[in-house]
Amino acid sequence: MEERKNIEEIIINGNEDDLSQLRVWLFKESVRLENHESALEDKYKQLERDEIAFRKRMEAEEIKLDAAKKKLNNDKALFEQRLRILNNGFDQLNADKKKLENEYIKLEREKSYQRENEFDALDLLFRGVNNPIALKKRYKDLMKMFHPDNISGDQEMVQLINQEYRTLCRQFDISMIN
Repeated sequence: MEERKNIEEIIINGNEDDLSQLRVWLFKESVRLENHESALEDKYKQLERDEIAFRKRMEAEEIKLDAAKKKLNNDKALFEQRLRILNNGFDQLNADKKKLENEYIKLEREKSYQRENEFDALDLLFRGVNNPIALKKRYKDLMKMFHPDNISGDQEMVQLINQEYRTLCRQFDISMIN
């Protein structure tokens, strides 16, 4: 403000030298302000370019982020699907395991019933044998009937008969009679 009063005073009361110095000073000041304005415009243009570049980078990063989110969601859905498949598989395996355990128990019961039936049959086959001579005769007759070389022969039955024969021989306190 004070500078403005000095300039006005020089214009009104100043001589030629003062006016000429004022003109030089005004010219220099005008050039300085133009240079300063030009520098500011250059900085403003650079800021605009930087802002545009920044926005482009932000858009590119947003696109990458969206793609990463989509991939993450797809991976999550795939993981959940695989997890459901695995859980269903484990559930099926557990159900199959229980079923097999039940079938095993059932089979063991059937085996025990079959063994009981075989022993009942052996009791019938050796029923009435009360001395070593009768035991020997019954054993030979049974071997003729069930020997595997016969048409109606049965290997398992022969093994059971031999086992029962040994047991009865021990009961009669006799050595194996052939």
